[in-house]
Amino acid sequence: MDELFTASCDQGLLHLQWNPGVHITHDIAVRAARMLGRLSGGRVLPLLVDLAGVAGLTPEARAGMNSYRGFSAVALIGDGPMGKVVAAFSQRSLTPTAYFTNRPDALEWLQEHGVPGQGTRTGTPSGAPLPGQ
Repeated sequence: MDELFTASCDQGLLHLQWNPGVHITHDIAVRAARMLGRLSGGRVLPLLVDLAGVAGLTPEARAGMNSYRGFSAVALIGDGPMGKVVAAFSQRSLTPTAYFTNRPDALEWLQEHGVPGQGTRTGTPSGAPLPGQ
């Protein structure tokens, strides 16, 4: 278990929960990506990321997140200024990404855009559109 985040995989959906107060650096982002890669078993799966309480994000971490292609779709959940910052930079991502302020909307979008066996795997995100992480 990492003191900066928790990661899990349940029924083909990856989940990353950043711990409150974390300042995400490139090294920390890489550590999280490696953990998610182990959990996925090499499969390309959708990812739900909870950004609540994140204190900051370095430019290097943002660049790395935008270039990473290990997920079928990414739903970001945030409730404050840092979530909006992450949502704005994720528009440059190569992976379909959307920003939400609540979990039910994020899960619904992921079912339409990335959960294996459900909905489609392509399309333009709905809600607060972004292509990201």
